[in-house]
Amino acid sequence: MSLKRWKPALALIAVGLLAATILAGLDRLTRDRIALEQERRALAALTELLPAERFDNELVSDWFEHPVAGLERPVRIYRARLDDQPSAAVLDLITSRGYSGDIRLLVAIEPDWTIIGVRVLEHRETPGLGDRIEIRRSDWIRQFDGASLRRPIPEAWAPDRRGGQFDTLTNATITTGAITDAVRLSLEAAESLDEALWATEPDTQALEIPPDLSQNP
Repeated sequence: MSLKRWKPALALIAVGLLAATILAGLDRLTRDRIALEQERRALAALTELLPAERFDNELVSDWFEHPVAGLERPVRIYRARLDDQPSAAVLDLITSRGYSGDIRLLVAIEPDWTIIGVRVLEHRETPGLGDRIEIRRSDWIRQFDGASLRRPIPEAWAPDRRGGQFDTLTNATITTGAITDAVRLSLEAAESLDEALWATEPDTQALEIPPDLSQNP
């Protein structure tokens, strides 16, 4: 077969390879921009929860990851220190039990394990319903402020639809239940670490915490 007969096919192959290369480059560029935007939002939320006067260490560099039973991925724990003393910790975690999938949260806690605040960083919940977990859309997330594993009592650490103390957003019971359970599990993990949480090289061995996330109303 002559080269002339092959030229159209070769041209099509070349065009296909060029298109594939361009699309791959655009995909990498898009993913990089999305990742940068996600981290920008995370940093903004972290700064909102912990103002600069609360710490004087390099917060974004002082962290470790810890596996938590009941959560599918390790929790990243940032340690805030002031004058070399523990001043707060921020837990960056993901629960996959939202109505539409993963929900990423920041949970800021005092050294005595009291919650400073909780913020939703990323989610895919239904607009107008599940998205009210965002601080800019409602105050629902503020109900965790000041809570701890003993305030309320452990039996009340659940949505009100399951007999607990925490309010459930109407038409978003799965979403709000997933967040409530994830916050509780992260608190249990942090408190179980105790003083090791603040160590330079903390023990990151998995904790035996009952999942208790198998039921969603």
